[in-house]
Amino acid sequence: MAFDPGLFTEEARRRWNEAAPAYEQLSASLFSPITDAFAEFCRLAPGERVLDVACGPGAATLAAARAVGPAGRVVGVDLSPAMLEAARRRAAAAPAPIEWRAASAEELDMPDASFDAVVCQLGLMLFARPTEALRQMARVVRGGGRVACLVQGLREKMVFTSLVMGVLLRHAPQLKEEGAPTLYAFAKPGMLEAALASAGLVVEASRRLEGTFKFDSPQAYWDLMTAGAGRTGAVLRSLPEAAQRQVRDEVLTQARRYAADGGVAIPFEVVMARAAKP
Repeated sequence: MAFDPGLFTEEARRRWNEAAPAYEQLSASLFSPITDAFAEFCRLAPGERVLDVACGPGAATLAAARAVGPAGRVVGVDLSPAMLEAARRRAAAAPAPIEWRAASAEELDMPDASFDAVVCQLGLMLFARPTEALRQMARVVRGGGRVACLVQGLREKMVFTSLVMGVLLRHAPQLKEEGAPTLYAFAKPGMLEAALASAGLVVEASRRLEGTFKFDSPQAYWDLMTAGAGRTGAVLRSLPEAAQRQVRDEVLTQARRYAADGGVAIPFEVVMARAAKP
């Protein structure tokens, strides 16, 4: 069956609504160092207007609000109403005005050149039509403004997601959908930069960030990933119970290879790039 971007997007909305509470926990407990590094990389300035695309529970949105201060303005956009509700709670005392909107990244209902900067943390590789999403981001940023994206890194270094997804797909290769987004679509050197350039932007800088996420045990890693990682839990639940147990046991076995300090330290890599609109 041919890949249907519209159907994929609607399914993503449903899955992220279901995963929102667990993903909020995942974001708050693990992603803060990544968000801080990305916010600094974006070079946001006091008083700027910033759009956060695929804002999720609002981590990067809040970082943007801190950077632009009370004179600035921030808008957070996400496909999932449940994610936006989590973001609203998290941003109750934000230092800059934040507006939240439910919308697809590929259909931004905003005027041309209405922002000084557009940011997108861990969203681009999930979009059904990432090229169109980048065109939309480029359209709504002003001339001289910036678009910055952060995506997952190389599969072999982004063990945080590739460990679980690799095992899942070995047990259910039929779940691979030709033409569908992949988590590592922009991971190889130069790919994220090329994608930004194809949207008419001029790449200014890029950076790779590596580290580890600490978990109390392999089971804690498994529980958080299958509850809060969107498609992962849905793919797992589509398998027969016996296959689900096999996947879990194999993931736990592999996770034990990363034992550290009484728990496990799972490696990650992310890639960020920043580009200007001529």
